Amino acid sequence: MQDWSPPSPCAPRLKPIRRSQSRAEPAKPGQLTVRFLGTSTLTFDDGRDVVMIDGYLSRPGVVALLTQPLRPDQAAIARHLKHADIRRISALYVAHTHFDHALDSASLAKAYGAALHGSDTMAVIAAAEGVTAPVHPMTSGQPSTVGAFRVTPFRTPHSPGDVAAGATAAAFRIPARARTYPEGGAHSFLIQHGTCRILIVPSAGHPGDAFHGLRADVVMLGVGHLSRQGPEAVAAYWRDTVAATGARLVVPIHWDDFSRSLDEPLKPFPYAIDRFDQTMKQLAALAGDRIALRLPRAFVPMDWSGLPAGGCA
Repeated sequence: MQDWSPPSPCAPRLKPIRRSQSRAEPAKPGQLTVRFLGTSTLTFDDGRDVVMIDGYLSRPGVVALLTQPLRPDQAAIARHLKHADIRRISALYVAHTHFDHALDSASLAKAYGAALHGSDTMAVIAAAEGVTAPVHPMTSGQPSTVGAFRVTPFRTPHSPGDVAAGATAAAFRIPARARTYPEGGAHSFLIQHGTCRILIVPSAGHPGDAFHGLRADVVMLGVGHLSRQGPEAVAAYWRDTVAATGARLVVPIHWDDFSRSLDEPLKPFPYAIDRFDQTMKQLAALAGDRIALRLPRAFVPMDWSGLPAGGCA
């Protein structure tokens, strides 16, 4: 990860963050290693179990997203998991079922024998892909245990706007166009491992008081299209996620252009779609000197340096 600092008015546009060319080192038993695999796909590996949030590694190009039915790209999935040194997946939790969260989730769960957790819509998608294992339903505030991990889902709103407005799971078939993947209800997650508490908020919808009274060391904050909501909405979003939980580190997620392969450098969406630079400037101002704001790189383990002793440090 790299610490974010706002560019000067004369600075060039944000440069793409290149992925490491070396293969990731495997996690050591008991040591928590967290990796970002683009959009809101995250892996939490303690050397014994791997918990995954969302499954979106195929990342079809923009032409395919706009014009073609989609299937998981098994070659891309295998290539990216090998680069991340992910050899097992114990459980996979799907935040919601838009294609950029769910496209590969059922395929990954089937291939790795992972317990798949998601909505009724995720169950329909999994069945369409020939997955016979049950999809474990998620109840807001009800935790589940995976080895040393404790994962608690929270029902939270999707960001304003729906890329699949009107889509229903009833007529879902594979292959499916991007716009036919319904939202299916959106969730955030608190992952606890030992003393480390990490809150993942994949979608930039205002959560209300869902996280009030919750403590987190780190917030992985979805910022996709946040610039379109306006400064007051951004400040309220920060207040009810980061400030509400007392987090000391914020890691923006869902900021990269999900039509670009993970074989390419991560890059924000074009200005016409989202002003990621404006979002980061405002988040940096809200963070001030007290809260670290670090932009993740694909495949590279998260950096917990600077956090108070205990917790995730």
